Amino acid sequence: MNKHAGLKEKRIECIVFFLFAVSLAVVNFFHEPWFDEAQAWQIARCASLKQILFDIPHYEGHPALWHLLLLIPAKLGFPYEFCLGVIIYIAIFFTGWLILFRSPFPLVVRCLLPFHYFIFYQNGVVSRPYGYMTLAFMLMACFFKDRKERPWRFVISLAFLCALSGYGIVLAGGVAAAWTMEICVEKQWKFGNVEFWKDKRIYSLAALLIVAFALIFQIMPRENTFAFSIDQVNPIWLSMLYSFLAMIPDAFLLNILSCEDMPRFSALNSTQFYLALVIGLFFLVIVWLFATKKNRNYFFIPYLFFAIFTGIVYFSAHHMGIMVAFVVFWFWIAFEDKEKGASLARIFGKIKLSEQDAETLRKFSAFICLIPLVVPCVWTAVASVNDVQYDYFNARGITKFIKEHHLENAKFLVEWGEVTDENWSDEEYYEKVNAYGLDVSVDPVAVMPYFDHNFCINLNGGRDDVAYATHHFATAEESKEVFRQLREQGAPDFVVGIIDLDRIYGSEVSMKDYVPVYKISPRYISIWKFFRTFGDSFKTRYIYARKDILDQYGLENILGN
Repeated sequence: MNKHAGLKEKRIECIVFFLFAVSLAVVNFFHEPWFDEAQAWQIARCASLKQILFDIPHYEGHPALWHLLLLIPAKLGFPYEFCLGVIIYIAIFFTGWLILFRSPFPLVVRCLLPFHYFIFYQNGVVSRPYGYMTLAFMLMACFFKDRKERPWRFVISLAFLCALSGYGIVLAGGVAAAWTMEICVEKQWKFGNVEFWKDKRIYSLAALLIVAFALIFQIMPRENTFAFSIDQVNPIWLSMLYSFLAMIPDAFLLNILSCEDMPRFSALNSTQFYLALVIGLFFLVIVWLFATKKNRNYFFIPYLFFAIFTGIVYFSAHHMGIMVAFVVFWFWIAFEDKEKGASLARIFGKIKLSEQDAETLRKFSAFICLIPLVVPCVWTAVASVNDVQYDYFNARGITKFIKEHHLENAKFLVEWGEVTDENWSDEEYYEKVNAYGLDVSVDPVAVMPYFDHNFCINLNGGRDDVAYATHHFATAEESKEVFRQLREQGAPDFVVGIIDLDRIYGSEVSMKDYVPVYKISPRYISIWKFFRTFGDSFKTRYIYARKDILDQYGLENILGN
């Protein structure tokens, strides 16, 4: 009887959850994995366990847990797209369930939050470790209330967050620092007291610290890690300003950064940026007034850590989803505090309003609060329709072309993404072109999960055990060695994009020996919030075949010239 009464009482949540689960499954089904997703699968599939644990994290920038989650299905040869989709679906499925049925938010907030763009789409459709980070934050919120009596549950959820990303280590460290301060205040900072060291929270935090240090050691970048070789566009202070004030408005309302933009390396939309600074400052004031003394540190210390880290070290637009999950976590624990909003109530209490005006103010405040929840849901709807309607990347089309013409055993050479200057000397060319690991030309990595063999001769020498981007940055000497090996293998059968073949093969081979046989268009549909960028904004690229093998594979010059 109670069970049926409970279901009836939660029928709105049940309907919303059903719609959420079904719509997430549908968009997941149609979504085409792109480079980031394929890269993780290929690492799990090709690399050894030793490499995944001790070498690759130094170049990928996050701990090994995400690759370990993919390892078994990848190595057993299970279907790539299906398994990748299911693994990330599980994380956001349970995230949505926890928000709808366990969080303390008002009903309308609980019904909207699971559809937030960064929860539903960026973290639940695009398969990256951030989906499981979102789940980790929700578990932290669930276990927060009982952290004194049952500290190990809370600590395990913090460790789970750490094991997924360097950003997780930073935020979990901030939460742990706030918790440590809370314990010390509770114990009146009496470290010499025996009772202080009997507290099991101290030992659980110590265990977390050991885990965090081990993970930091695991991901410390090497000198040749590619991410740290990119030329900086903006000064650090501008990036820091974005991280401190503009990031949250950008995640809930605006569009300062697009797709894979990074504040330190991309032009910022100045009008939106200034607006975000104002909104961000207002938001922090509201958080301060809504918070209680007990939970205020749980927002501002992790937030400060994250802002400093992302401002100085590394931050890309899709990482906003991590901050969204953290904000949900903090408001969850804040809403469970009986003294929440006391400072705000005192301020409004001093304003003398009629009952009608007070009601109008309450409705207006509720409306303002709903805007940053509704806008991301609109982004989700638009992005989902775009993902279902269009190809997210070009890997499926290229895969279909290769399989239809049985080209799996041919030799492919794929263009480097760096724009090269024909006036460069050979030495300048070798210094600027990252020929090792193919970090900037990602098409072959996105295609490799659909095949059993690495047929790209400049993707780590065509080795099957390294059919992924190593994210190593090549020195001039390493680039020379790659080019030497390519010359030894002879002219490729197929060329993807335009390559300065003279640099590799001298006068023996040039692009005049090849004709276009497949148009890669669009390069991919870039989906970001309510925008989609078609191939017209990228250069049109082709797959070129060597003229003497056209008949062998039943191909023809598609441009006829």
